[in-house]
Amino acid sequence: MRIAVTGAAGFIGSNLLPLLFSRGYRVVALTEPGVPTGFNSLEPHPVDVSSGEGLAESLRDADGVIHLAARNHVLKETERDPLSAYRRVNVDGTRNVVRAAVRAGARWFIHFSSVKAMGEGGDAVFDENSPCNPLTPYGISKLESEEVVRHVAGGCDLRAYIFRLPMVYGPRNLGNLPRMIRWADRGLPFPLFQPDNLRSMVYVGNVVHAVLLAIRKAPTGLSTYILKDAEDYSTRRIYDAVCRELGKASRFLPVPAWMVHLGGALSEDIRKVTGSFRVSSEKIRKELGYSPPFSLEQGIAETVQWYKRSAR
Repeated sequence: MRIAVTGAAGFIGSNLLPLLFSRGYRVVALTEPGVPTGFNSLEPHPVDVSSGEGLAESLRDADGVIHLAARNHVLKETERDPLSAYRRVNVDGTRNVVRAAVRAGARWFIHFSSVKAMGEGGDAVFDENSPCNPLTPYGISKLESEEVVRHVAGGCDLRAYIFRLPMVYGPRNLGNLPRMIRWADRGLPFPLFQPDNLRSMVYVGNVVHAVLLAIRKAPTGLSTYILKDAEDYSTRRIYDAVCRELGKASRFLPVPAWMVHLGGALSEDIRKVTGSFRVSSEKIRKELGYSPPFSLEQGIAETVQWYKRSAR
């Protein structure tokens, strides 16, 4: 089976490619021009998803397409019009890729979206039937990208999965968790805003497991699924796991409630760590038999080991 992967050099792509290759799939790694795959067994196929340049040749004879390429969260935004910047890659780019997949005769398409397409969290537990009310430019663009896939796939025989992901962690990720690991490595107490907060997250190994499961199952029609780990986690539990793996004592600094609201208003980075955002993956468990093979502790261990190697 020939599988094309956009965004192949990214965080999820760099974890996915070696496993696809080891399972005997013929993998076509699509990357931005000038970006290597990071995987020596595969040569990059340079494409610009925003313009569609290079897609037709790269997707030729592909049986399936895994679409990972996206403009993800930019915490220090420099664009004058962030929504337009997100739409250029996440909406126009997705439209170019899924249309090219149809023209290439691909049988199935896996599109990666985000739980941010549904909103910003709160007390409710989101599932695939929850109303979507994205509040950020990123979330808006991801919901619109889903609508593009539904529209194109619904008008032809292309079978498709849409995977909505919460915060993804694991080796090669450069987001919030590595910052927390660096904090713990310095032996600093972690600011604890809401001791009982719960967040849904997903280890990259569990994401890869779901992709392999989806390929084996072969999608029928169009389905949207939320992926997460088997449990939800508090900030305290995550930091405890990081400190144990580093061999450090975990210490916390209680922070007054008024600072939660101030910090949440000023920084999305702070909101992602201190607030609650829970989702359910019951649908994919029932329909595809998804059972996350990695626990938080296993995922943290792999991530911390990668951090140690990278810090040398």
